[in-house]
Amino acid sequence: RLVADSRNVALRHTAGLSTPQQVQMVLFALYGLMDEEETYKKAVKRILRRRYRALYRGIGLEPVENPNYTYYYTLLDMEELSERLYGKEFSRWFMENFPPEEFIIRLAKEAGVVLLPGKGFEVPHPSARVSLANLREVDYLTIGRTIRKILDEYYEEFRKKGDPNAQS
Repeated sequence: RLVADSRNVALRHTAGLSTPQQVQMVLFALYGLMDEEETYKKAVKRILRRRYRALYRGIGLEPVENPNYTYYYTLLDMEELSERLYGKEFSRWFMENFPPEEFIIRLAKEAGVVLLPGKGFEVPHPSARVSLANLREVDYLTIGRTIRKILDEYYEEFRKKGDPNAQS
C-alpha cells in the first residue's frame, strides 16, 4: 500500500482506493453494523424488486422471481425474451438476422438508455445487463416499453417476410 500511495499516479492508479472512497466504505460498514434490524437493507431490496417488476411490466411479461436474486442487475436475454413473447420460430429468425449489439444500440437511440452487453465485452451474445440501482421506477417501465416496442417492430418485420400478404 505504501508503494501504491506514491505520487507516480500513472503507474499506480489502480493499486487501491482513494482516501475519500476508503472513508465512504468505513461509513457504509459502520451504518451496516448499527442497523441491527436491517431496515435500510430491506428497503433497498424492496426498491430494487419494484424496479425489476416495472421493467418486465413494461415489456409485458411476468418477471422470473428468485429468492437468490440480488436485483441489483438483471440480465435481459433477448433470445429468451423474444421466444417468450412470440415463440421459437420468431426467436430463431431474430437471432439469425440481427447482430447481438444491434438491439442495445437501437435501445440507446430510442430510449436514451445505454445498457452493457450481458455477457461482458467482446462476447457476441444477444443480451443486455440492466442496472436497477440508478433510475426511478417509472424509468424502468419506460425502458421495458421501449424494449417491447422494438421487439414488436422486429416481429412485424418477421411476419411480413414470412407472409407477404400480412397486414399490420
